[in-house]
Amino acid sequence: MPSPDQNASARWLHDKEPGGLRLFLGLLALLQALLIVSQAWLLAGIVDSVLLGGATLSGLGSLPVLLLLVFLARPVTDCVSSGLAIDAAARIGRRLRPELFARIAAAGPALADRRGAGALAITLIEQVDSLERWYAGFLPRRVAAAVGVPVVAAAVLWQDWLAGLFLLLAAPLIPLFMMLVGWGAERASHEQQHSLVRLGGAFQDRLRGLDTIRRFGSEDQELARMSGMIESFRQRTLSVLRMAFLSTAVLEFFSAAAIAAVAIYVGLGLLGYIGFGPAGQLTLHTGLFVLLLAPEFFLPLRQLSQAWHDRAESMAAAADLRVLDQTPAARPEPERPIRPPSAQACRLDITDLVFHHAGRGRILDRLSLHVAPGERVLVRGVSGCGKSTLLDLIAGFMRPTEGHIRIDKLDLDRIAARDLVALRGWMGQQGGLFDGSLLDNVRLSHPDAEPDAVLAALAAAGLAATVRRMPGGLMTPLRASGEGLSGGEARRVLLARALLRPRPLLLLDEPTASLDAATSAELWQTLSSLSRQAGPTIVCASHDPQADDWADTVYTLVDGRLRGPTP
Repeated sequence: MPSPDQNASARWLHDKEPGGLRLFLGLLALLQALLIVSQAWLLAGIVDSVLLGGATLSGLGSLPVLLLLVFLARPVTDCVSSGLAIDAAARIGRRLRPELFARIAAAGPALADRRGAGALAITLIEQVDSLERWYAGFLPRRVAAAVGVPVVAAAVLWQDWLAGLFLLLAAPLIPLFMMLVGWGAERASHEQQHSLVRLGGAFQDRLRGLDTIRRFGSEDQELARMSGMIESFRQRTLSVLRMAFLSTAVLEFFSAAAIAAVAIYVGLGLLGYIGFGPAGQLTLHTGLFVLLLAPEFFLPLRQLSQAWHDRAESMAAAADLRVLDQTPAARPEPERPIRPPSAQACRLDITDLVFHHAGRGRILDRLSLHVAPGERVLVRGVSGCGKSTLLDLIAGFMRPTEGHIRIDKLDLDRIAARDLVALRGWMGQQGGLFDGSLLDNVRLSHPDAEPDAVLAALAAAGLAATVRRMPGGLMTPLRASGEGLSGGEARRVLLARALLRPRPLLLLDEPTASLDAATSAELWQTLSSLSRQAGPTIVCASHDPQADDWADTVYTLVDGRLRGPTP
């Protein structure tokens, strides 16, 4: 039986359908089924009139013209149905990607850190594409089977209830075995989707770190790792294909057996060897009509079986996309936001802060912190103790389980996201650069900033001499890997980005990560040169011993609580 997660994914896929899609597909499927019955009836009547009645072409009247019209109408109806489904699938994909991207943006950097930027990119590209297989492949086939099979079965029962009974006895076996095999295919597709996401994320990470891999001579090791992941993905893909071929083989076996049974019954009935039930009254017209409809009875089921692999792949993708689509925002927008007053330095108050992390339990436990305007606070602690989590909560990237965070006596939950961005600056421990000019990299925090303001921010970060040395000045291209910049210069570019728009609060997460002692000392000296009166208030998490001389107050995070302060 389908699991609750599978039912939830199916409902999610149904909710994303355009209004009226199934109704239009159902009407087209009904028209197609009526055309099939009409075609079989006209063709059987023409053959019966020619072979037994000796009719000529002129004696057939309008039957050939009607048959020709039906022949032409069937592909037209099929093309309209396919076009409608394909267009709906494309519209769903175009609408869903921006919605998911907005969800990712609202969830904040914590989601990207947890799932990986590469994995999220594969989800937005490959897995959304996989949904088109549901709407353009499986859904029209399912509607056609739900409508067409009963219509054809009713037509056969109307002419010969015994032949219809043969078809109805075989019909339940096909979906039954198809579902049994299909559930296994769905599990295999789910594993394949996860393998594809992991492979895409790992490949992107290797591309971003290609320069580092080459410098450390780790090309062979990374190639071996990637080869192993590719081989795992290949095996999972072949497993999915084996399941798909098995379901097709099961369907072909039962449909061939049922059609053969109907053909034998019609043949023996016409020859007079069977007198049971309606067999004694069987005519060439009726027998040929029933025999022509027998393959058409199984055609929608065969097409549904061929699309069952599309269903499995789409359901596997929907399981991940549904979770992403239902990811809550890091902090919901307040109904009545309060605009914080503009200030050069702000006061920060944290009271009884509690944060639970899924899978890790309580990270922060009744933590309290009070920072005066312009104060420089350093938070220390072992790796994994929750320093980055604390900064993420202050930045509004996540919402605390309990407690309050106030900036200038305003609760963080009462401040709109746009105002919060203007209120605090951020410098994370991740790279943060992207392929583009130096100007674009710094101006990411303030897209409308003038070049003079960018130069002032770079000078405040200690990069004035570096900019003068660059051949293109502010238009010098930078790489996401930081190629062309030293480690300290790359960190200072991020600092200049944080300083470009004056903000009352600046949050620093391991600002000297991966830097040597001399470069770290220069960065701390740059931070020390910032005026306390002009702001900002700074909260920094760092392992660097040199940070003690920079900070006004030092706290140690132990067991979810701050110990200190140590002036």
